[in-house]
Amino acid sequence: MTEDFIKLNVQELGIILSALQLLEHRDENLIAKEYGSASTLYHRLQEIYDRMDHSVTQQFEYEEASF
Repeated sequence: MTEDFIKLNVQELGIILSALQLLEHRDENLIAKEYGSASTLYHRLQEIYDRMDHSVTQQFEYEEASF
């Protein structure tokens, strides 16, 4: 399988967009070599994000991420 569909809410998509904005130039180059342009992905996701309903955003408390 090369493609799949997932549902993301506005908060989840916002997290992904924020992470893409924080990429260092070196990391962008590594990603581009393996998968393609992070910038192109960012712009595609931003278009979707802009069309989403932002009025139902939930307030989240900051928690230290532990991946």
